[in-house]
Amino acid sequence: MVNIKGMIKSLFGGDTAALSEQQTDDQARIGQLKREFAEHPSKGLTPGRLYQILEAAEQGDLQAQSDLFEDMEEKDPQIGADLLKRRQLAAELEWQIIAPDNATAQEKKATEHANEVFSAMEVEDLVLDLGSGLGHGWANLELNWQRDGAIRYIEQPTLRPHSWFRLHPDDQNVLTLRDMSATGAELWPLGWVDHRHRARPGYVARSGLHRMLAWPYLFQNYALGDLAQLLEIYGMPARLGKYPKNATDKEKATLLRAVVSMGKDAAGIVPEGMAIEFLEAAQGRSDVYLAMMNWCERSKSRVILGGTLTSGTGEGTNTNALGNVHERGQTSLIRSDVRQYCSSIRKSILWPMAALNFGITHANRAPRFVLDMGETEDLQALATTLPVFVDMGANIPTWWLHEKTGIPKAGKDDEVLRPAPQAPMTAMLRQQPARPLAALRQSKGPATPADAIAARLAREGDPHIAGWLERIEAMLEAASSLEEFRKMLLAAQDDLDEDKLAELLGDGLSVADLAGRSDIEDVSESSNGR
Repeated sequence: MVNIKGMIKSLFGGDTAALSEQQTDDQARIGQLKREFAEHPSKGLTPGRLYQILEAAEQGDLQAQSDLFEDMEEKDPQIGADLLKRRQLAAELEWQIIAPDNATAQEKKATEHANEVFSAMEVEDLVLDLGSGLGHGWANLELNWQRDGAIRYIEQPTLRPHSWFRLHPDDQNVLTLRDMSATGAELWPLGWVDHRHRARPGYVARSGLHRMLAWPYLFQNYALGDLAQLLEIYGMPARLGKYPKNATDKEKATLLRAVVSMGKDAAGIVPEGMAIEFLEAAQGRSDVYLAMMNWCERSKSRVILGGTLTSGTGEGTNTNALGNVHERGQTSLIRSDVRQYCSSIRKSILWPMAALNFGITHANRAPRFVLDMGETEDLQALATTLPVFVDMGANIPTWWLHEKTGIPKAGKDDEVLRPAPQAPMTAMLRQQPARPLAALRQSKGPATPADAIAARLAREGDPHIAGWLERIEAMLEAASSLEEFRKMLLAAQDDLDEDKLAELLGDGLSVADLAGRSDIEDVSESSNGR
């Protein structure tokens, strides 16, 4: 029986409170967090205010920065869509939980239990929640422990708002839960998935992508507001109202209402003695505002997806070729995200369950969570090059081949493909080429001396070859291995009668030589006769 309290204290450095309740249920200390509402600092945001928010986050107060980042994802379609795309690309991958290499019986049981637990979870939602760390640099999911007899397991983790947390004043890499204290409450061991996403280097407050997106977001809002004002007055003449020196405030207000109404109604009245002059129509160029907005859009796509052509904001030629390059860069980002998600899930979910239920005390022996990127090597290239390396003596493990090809390893009860049956070697040896004499008889053209020589060699040499084949076939059938067959061939080489065949080949070569000389003399005499 595993000593739960002793194991938690030695491995995770805390008590067992997280196994029976959630830390955010403490109404006395942090219950007010669930009653807080976002302050929406993006409203009326200015460069000065943005600088204050980012600076306060570096000093430990993350609330305003977290609320601002949430507003940016909600209000900016480009940021929201690109971040969702990057998170969704990881969340839709096929997942599996596998045992460590050379797993023991307990480690295999821990893997089976983890598969059962995750089969009951919404794993895609879990990965999407962890993906919120892309913008913030971190994400904290609270664990909900349950018990089935002696077995403890985790139900669907819950993502807690980023504004609930702050940085410890003495350590910028330590997140605490905001309460009424100056430092915040330390997160309970076994109570959280403390996911740190290294989207960019730096301390926790500065490691999220939103720190890079905040300024393009602000500049685009300014450009968009200026463009909206331009469109509102573009092409409309300026109106200038004139009132006499002794006009009262009421008369001035009447003139102002008339000037304003004439802008949209093209009609109005003014008291006698007052006048309205129409100046040149308002002019302006919208392309300067659009250029600024396009720069902001492209900057945000580069930050989130590593390029512009995978989000529809790219411009210029060679879009297809450059799009493929940008897509490969995006795949590299997703691969990095996946590794970080899998690491946090193994460290904060799989290892605690394996430790509490099966006594696995080392994190590297816990089951591994894997998101399959579906990246495989070229099968044709592997089939060509791999046998070469094997013949050279390289010791290549079979698991590497399965990983590179994406072909799953067959289980004990799985039917497997078998190589096609090959003809016995004795049958292959009997397959002799067509007889030259038979080819000569079938030929429609006149016979040449070379054809006659070849036919004679085949006719008189075949009996010798047939005798050799019979002996070789007998040795092949008697041999138990190729090595034994090789030794039998070497031993029988001296017994094979080669003299008769050598004599026959020598006669054939002599006749061929004479036939060649005769052809040359015939050609020479024919030429002289001409």
